[in-house]
Amino acid sequence: MRGLYLSSDQDTTSDTLSRILCNTPGGVLFPRLERLFWNTNATHNALAFFRLFLSPQLKRVTLRADPVSSDTPSDLLAAIARIISSLPTSLDHLFVISGQGKGPISDSISSFICRCGSSLRYFGTRVPLSEASIHHLAQLPDLRYLNTAQGPPQTIPPFIFPSLEQLRLAEPAALPWIHLLASQGGRARGSSTSATLRANARETLNLLECPDNTIVDSSLLASITMFQNLVTLIMHASCSGTGGCTFRLTDGNMESFAAALPRLKKLELGEPCHFNSCNTTVASLLSISNRCLDLVDLETHFNTVTIVSDMQRLVGGGTGRDKVRCELRRLAVGFLPLDVCEEDIETVAMGLKVIFPCLLSISCPNGSWCEVQSGLRAIDALASGGERPESGCNGFCIESIGC
Repeated sequence: MRGLYLSSDQDTTSDTLSRILCNTPGGVLFPRLERLFWNTNATHNALAFFRLFLSPQLKRVTLRADPVSSDTPSDLLAAIARIISSLPTSLDHLFVISGQGKGPISDSISSFICRCGSSLRYFGTRVPLSEASIHHLAQLPDLRYLNTAQGPPQTIPPFIFPSLEQLRLAEPAALPWIHLLASQGGRARGSSTSATLRANARETLNLLECPDNTIVDSSLLASITMFQNLVTLIMHASCSGTGGCTFRLTDGNMESFAAALPRLKKLELGEPCHFNSCNTTVASLLSISNRCLDLVDLETHFNTVTIVSDMQRLVGGGTGRDKVRCELRRLAVGFLPLDVCEEDIETVAMGLKVIFPCLLSISCPNGSWCEVQSGLRAIDALASGGERPESGCNGFCIESIGC
C-alpha cells in the first residue's frame, strides 16, 4: 500500500490495534507507505499506535488536528505532538491542519521544522511557529509551497525562499510576507557579477493567495506587481458586513497592474459587491484584456452606474479596440448591480464581447446579468450562422443562483 486515509469510519478498537502491532514485523503496518492523511480527532484509539503508520518510505503527511472543543484534553494534544515529533525528517510534504495556538502542537511542529532537511518542498499550517523554525524554513533550498497564518519575524536573513512558487496566506496577519518578499532581490552581499545573483520569490512565485478580509488597495498591489511571473492571484476580499466597499483601486491602478503581470491566467481580486461605489469601470476590464493575454478566469470590481454609455463608446470604436484581447472564458460579477432597461442588455453583452471575445459564462446572482449571459449566447449563435436564442435566462447562466 502506498497511500492511507485514516478518518472517522476507521477508528478501530485499541484491542484490535494491539493485536495488529504484536503481529507486525518491525512494528510498521505498511512498510511501503508513502502518503498518509490522518484525521486525528476522529481516530482517537489509533493515536497510541501511531508508529504502525510511520513507514520508512513516508514522504507526504497531512494531519488534521483541529481541537474538538476549547477544553480539548491535554493528553490528546500531547499524543498529536508525539506523532509530529516522530515523523521522518526526510518528508517532502507536511501539512498540519489545526486551530491550536501556542502549545504542544506548535512546539512539536517548530522542532520538526528545525530538524528537517532540504527534502521538504511543501509545508503548510496555521499553527504559530517559533522564530527559529521560520528562519530554517526560509533557508530551505527547495521549498516550493508555503501556507502560513503568521507574519514574518522581526529579523530575517537577507535572502529567503529561493525556490518558492506558491504562497497561501491564511490570515491578515500574514500579509506582511508580501511586502517583505517583494523587497527581496539583487545581488548577494559583496558580489559584483551577474553570476552571483540569487534566485528569490520575486522571480519564482507563480501563485499568491491572500486571506479573507484583505483590503485591495494600491499599496498592496504595488508589492504584488513585483512578482512578475505570477500566473494565479487570488484575494479573498469581501465587502460583506463592512458597511462599504473595500475595493480601493482606480482604472489607472488596474492598467499599471495588468501591464506588470502579463502572465496571469487566473485573477480574483475579491467578489464584486452590491455597493457599486468603486472607482474602477469597464475601462479596467479592457486594460486587463489588452495586457493579460493568457487570462481565462476573472473576478474584480467595476462600477456599472454608467456601464451603458461606457459600452456604447467601446462598441462604437473606442480607444484600443484593434488590440489583441485575452481569452477570458469566465467573468464573476458577484452581487454587482446591473440596473439597465431591456433594450440596453444587448449593448452590455456586445461590449463584453468586444472586451472579452472568448467569454462564455458570467457567474451572477441576479436576473439582469442572466439576461446578459443570454445576450452573449445570442451573439455567439449569430456569429456562427445559427439562430438567435429566445430572450431570457433559459438556464444559460452558468454558475448562477438566480436561474
